[in-house]
Amino acid sequence: MNKDQAYHQIALACLKALRTPAGASAEDPVKELYSVIDNAFESQFALLVAELEDSKHRLNQIQQLDPQRHTLADAQAIINYNGTAH
Repeated sequence: MNKDQAYHQIALACLKALRTPAGASAEDPVKELYSVIDNAFESQFALLVAELEDSKHRLNQIQQLDPQRHTLADAQAIINYNGTAH
């Protein structure tokens, strides 16, 4: 995920909160908006952590490759494997 995608998701969450009647009737609309922003940032942060963990796992797999038995193509296959989508 790139920065633009993350900001776009956060902006959409903010716009939804501002347009939702439940948000308008809240005791403190500013606190409600802050809560929405916080939740959106936490969601984006969770995605980044998942991507980081996936990258660490792939690097560990590459590190464990035996240079006598594996090639650069094997390492590239690990990097390019797309088993899960976010």
